Amino acid sequence: MKISLCRFALNSRFLVILLTSASFITLSTAQWSEAKSAKKSRPYRSALLIEADTGQVLKAFRQRERVIPASLVKMMTTLITLERVKEKSISLRDTITVTKKASRIGGQQVYLKQGEKFSLNDLLKAVAISSANDAAYAVAEHVAGDAGIFTQIMNERARQLGMTDTNFVNVHGLPPGRRKPPNKTSARDIAKLARALLKFPIVTQWGKTKRAPFRNGKFILTNTNRLVGRFRGLDGLKTGSYRKAGYSIVATAKQKDLRLIAIILSSGHPRRRFSEAKRLLAWGFANFRWYDGQKSEKKTSYTVKVKRGQKTIIHLRSKSKFRRLFRRGQEKNITVRKEIPASVAAPVQAGQQVGRLVYELHGKKMGEVLLAAGESVDRLSFLQTIIRLQ
Repeated sequence: MKISLCRFALNSRFLVILLTSASFITLSTAQWSEAKSAKKSRPYRSALLIEADTGQVLKAFRQRERVIPASLVKMMTTLITLERVKEKSISLRDTITVTKKASRIGGQQVYLKQGEKFSLNDLLKAVAISSANDAAYAVAEHVAGDAGIFTQIMNERARQLGMTDTNFVNVHGLPPGRRKPPNKTSARDIAKLARALLKFPIVTQWGKTKRAPFRNGKFILTNTNRLVGRFRGLDGLKTGSYRKAGYSIVATAKQKDLRLIAIILSSGHPRRRFSEAKRLLAWGFANFRWYDGQKSEKKTSYTVKVKRGQKTIIHLRSKSKFRRLFRRGQEKNITVRKEIPASVAAPVQAGQQVGRLVYELHGKKMGEVLLAAGESVDRLSFLQTIIRLQ
């Protein structure tokens, strides 16, 4: 009997070990399969989809991961140059003479020759459309006198924009010299840069141009963004790639009153960055719509009683607006909580905050609109108070 019990115990232990091992193998296989599946479903290191005007994030994947941006660096080169043009310290009509250094820059280029002369507009167009490295270098030299100084300006501007994951080492995005650190940034930072760049209408004019003449038509600039003409409303923005950096794109499109920016960083295949950016944009336009608080509210006029004032009632006006993107259908669940007092005591100054409207989705605050007095109301004098009481 004891022997039988021992055998049973041994068999039971063996069965437990066998089942545990099988479970471990199954779990490990499932985890490996999920990891493999996740890797397949994310053919890039980082991705982000935002609304351009507000910066509202609609979809994100590792948006803070630092990657090598390659030619996306030229977005900052372009931004700084256009800001200097706006300040009128330089002009797009300026004539630039190509230096020896600029003529020796390799990679994607327009084959500038030392001594050639171009307008700043033509060189910037070559940067924006064809991602020309030599043109970017020539532009930087013209703006700052030296490409190294221009790089310092780029990093300072990045700090001003809140691009805390970013460090620039050159003006074009090419691989640095041996043992030197490369340019680094993140999808979140690139989104901030893209929003700043889109404030200049000329950027989207270049961005939607498939081909343009250069060097009096002897050279044709071809847009590196293969989505141009293949996605409704697409008009930018920039591509970047080299072997170690992978393939990246910042794509922007506008449909009706909505502009989206899709960012794909460090994809393993040149075509996948385009298909993934296109997929993100299509998803965003299909699933989101604007909710405008003022247009959606049935009651748009609010009043408050005034105690001991020259007037007994004042009208309130909005000091701000509530406009936000929501998933289609969510707007039906948005509620407005009115925080308006029954009365206020005089004196009241025009513009003085009196109340607010709080917009909530399933009890979670989404935003608010401040309500202010639309006019000033003086306090009643002692005599006026007595007369009113009679």
